[in-house]
Amino acid sequence: MSKTGLCGPYRLTFEAIDCAVTRVSAGVYALGHTALDGRFYVNHVGRADNDLRRKLRDHIGSANMFKYEYLPTSKQAFERECVLFHDINPPGNRVHPDRPRGTTWTCPRCQIFAQSGQAAR
Repeated sequence: MSKTGLCGPYRLTFEAIDCAVTRVSAGVYALGHTALDGRFYVNHVGRADNDLRRKLRDHIGSANMFKYEYLPTSKQAFERECVLFHDINPPGNRVHPDRPRGTTWTCPRCQIFAQSGQAAR
């Protein structure tokens, strides 16, 4: 179980999201649950390129809890999502995070897009 450095955990409900995530911003999140031992276990990591609150609302019903972090730019959110993906290896993420459409950004850990020559989808 890796430490995420994210804020939370909070219940993954409309009310809790609205109370915790008060800004319209790019950011990253981790979805999971808090076990009886008090630890937060991550099942999935993701990002929002523009509106973290809206993106979290899309996941209501898929997990019990969430953690989050605001980031100033979409690029920083993409890079932070990649770092979380590599550090945690969450079971709910079957493939490497994709970069936003129209960008040529590479993963700061594995350089997946530079090595594979994949185009942005």
